[in-house]
Amino acid sequence: MSPGPYRVIWKRSAVEIDLAAAVVRAITEGYDQTAITRAMESADRALATNPNGIGESRPNFERIETFAPLNVRYAVHDDERLVYVLVLTYTPHRHRG
Repeated sequence: MSPGPYRVIWKRSAVEIDLAAAVVRAITEGYDQTAITRAMESADRALATNPNGIGESRPNFERIETFAPLNVRYAVHDDERLVYVLVLTYTPHRHRG
């Protein structure tokens, strides 16, 4: 459950498709997959607390914020005190060679 005044709901495809692809990529490319879990936990806390005070606005009442290594696109429904996470994008820091 979200620890704040907003309830955070993660769209099924954000978890089943985007998150799964991020974990597979982290594993196959040698990145730290636990960073993904930490990023999701940070996103959940921040979005539950102050979703309109973070991130950048986008068309269609959507916002985007980075919780490294994830970019999170979400919509805020203030009247229902609800944040709906729409899409996750995995953007790991590149290895220095």
